Amino acid sequence: MTAPVLSCRGIVHDYEGTPALRGVDLDVLEGEVVAVTGPSGSGKSTLLLCLAGILVPTEGSVSLSGIDLHALGERGRAALRRESMGMVFQYGTLVPELTGDENVALPLLLAGRPRREALAVARECLERLGVGTVGRTTAGRMSGGERQRVALARALIA
Repeated sequence: MTAPVLSCRGIVHDYEGTPALRGVDLDVLEGEVVAVTGPSGSGKSTLLLCLAGILVPTEGSVSLSGIDLHALGERGRAALRRESMGMVFQYGTLVPELTGDENVALPLLLAGRPRREALAVARECLERLGVGTVGRTTAGRMSGGERQRVALARALIA
């Protein structure tokens, strides 16, 4: 069997004594699509934040391509997210003062790619998602749907 790309074992997380997750195990294989569903308050967002290394679980482990996220420390997890993960949050979470091109190029710029090159890749990605026209529009002036597609482009670009 192929090793999972993303794996968690025994994830437990409490918010000030209130349990949000209790012993979650999950393996995601390369190319696999997984949906996290459940009623409001069931721990979906908490699980995703733990899997991304944004939130440190109270107990358990999370690994991405065999790397233990929590052994990395905050800076290491941030670098791993920037280089290896794409995330689209519920509300698109873009930098409102930046244009669509700049929001999408942001992960590449943070990784040290030249600005001109990063913006060209961003424009191409926006075109593929059918929102090339918002490349020079600030995120604060985009519709909700446009913001979601720009957020998706940013998640896919790395």
